[in-house]
Amino acid sequence: MNIKRVALAGAALLMGILPFSTAHAAGSDFSVQAVVPATQIDKSNTSYFDLKLNPGQQEKLTFNLQNTSNKDITIDVTAGTAGTSNAGAVDYTANGPFDASLPDQLGKYMQAPEKVTIPAKQTQAVNVQLTMPNKAVTGVMAGGVHFLEEVQNAQKAGSGMNINSVLSYTVAVLARNTTDNNDVADTLNTCRVAPVSKNGHTTINAEVSNPKQALLNRLEITGKVRDAEGKVAYKGSQKMMQMAPNSKFDFTMDSNGQRLAAGKYTATYTAFWSENVNGKYADATGIRFDYRKDWTETFTVTAYQAKKFNDNDAMIKAKGSLPVIMWVIIGVVVLLVLVIVGLIWFILAKRRKEEREENMDKLK
Repeated sequence: MNIKRVALAGAALLMGILPFSTAHAAGSDFSVQAVVPATQIDKSNTSYFDLKLNPGQQEKLTFNLQNTSNKDITIDVTAGTAGTSNAGAVDYTANGPFDASLPDQLGKYMQAPEKVTIPAKQTQAVNVQLTMPNKAVTGVMAGGVHFLEEVQNAQKAGSGMNINSVLSYTVAVLARNTTDNNDVADTLNTCRVAPVSKNGHTTINAEVSNPKQALLNRLEITGKVRDAEGKVAYKGSQKMMQMAPNSKFDFTMDSNGQRLAAGKYTATYTAFWSENVNGKYADATGIRFDYRKDWTETFTVTAYQAKKFNDNDAMIKAKGSLPVIMWVIIGVVVLLVLVIVGLIWFILAKRRKEEREENMDKLK
């Protein structure tokens, strides 16, 4: 049996706003540190690259990889373009599919070695060449460099199990031509709303997109789906999200095992983003934001679609069958009944035998 241990490094979006900063993860064999160049906008920030470059300008991105183990390790290196995951987080090496509004992919302008080998207890510099597009960039291009330790198969003594250890780091790369551009996405586009079946779960998905070449920070969305009678059928909310420039993702509301009925539905959503204590808008908890958007979408579910969604929903199937504990209880009860019946039969048989013996004695 394979056990996969994933150590994802890269410390968080500083307060939900800044890109990945890397650190040394506990139990990992290596660490990564960015070496910021002269083109770094804030040179006190050494956790990721945020560069001001001219059109067509080249820059060498240097990463110090330290091998903390007692063995040589091989690291796979990949450069990519940022996107937004359905969890509402920026993936700096997403590599698609991308939103149609994305003017260019930063990953195409970075050349990285495919892999590097680092001797035990040594630190080695890895260089990635970045060349800005010849055409002027009006906003921020976002991407990153991903470092993945190649899988080491180690068999645990006496266990017969192979343990696969996967250790990885991502360092964000932001590149722009000017710091005068608007770094805040002030627009949120909304698209389709529809039920979706994935991995045995039915969800109501609303596609949202950030069409600006800027990060969209501190996003929160609340949604409710009402049936034709106006009753709330599904609801959900998510806070502290972030979107990459020119990206999209699906905001989902889980059905939680509730059957999807045929009919017409109305979905209403409210989104806030760009947190600011002096912001114009406040959410239900009083946190203030610069921007807010409300929208409504309708969708219809046919009887055929409803049956298909419900038949594929694992939670609905589980509700339709007895849980394991009930089967255990039933088994115990049946066993007790059999034991009681057996005892009664034994007692009656013994009593009949005694009565026969008494009758035989009387006849004598």
